[in-house]
Amino acid sequence: MAENDLPTPTQDEADVMSLQSSGILGPVCNDVPVVTGNGAVGATLNCTMGNWANEPDSYAYQWQSDGAVVGTDSADYTVAASDAGKSVCCVVTATNEHGSSMAPASNAVAIAASARGTKEAEPAHREGRGHGR
Repeated sequence: MAENDLPTPTQDEADVMSLQSSGILGPVCNDVPVVTGNGAVGATLNCTMGNWANEPDSYAYQWQSDGAVVGTDSADYTVAASDAGKSVCCVVTATNEHGSSMAPASNAVAIAASARGTKEAEPAHREGRGHGR
């Protein structure tokens, strides 16, 4: 290859360049979605849609707890007991007439370990009982 020769783009790269030059593009995520809310069992978390280019007309939400899908189709998620001790995040997919695109995962919210089902320890020795007095 001569010093000034440029490599030939692959077909996929050529397709993207063609779409870019024609102005026909699917959504592109500019700012990652953000999850807000209290990381406690029973609390409600909310996921923003993020900031997108190319005019998406719909958004789909997928909630994940340590990578496992636990909720879909809502910007809100109620933290379940099974999420205790895990991290919950949200993935948003935006769609327009030219396609769909998935944003990187949002920030993760650490869910507090549940105190449910635990019992306070009882004292090992009680005064005046069982000592033969």
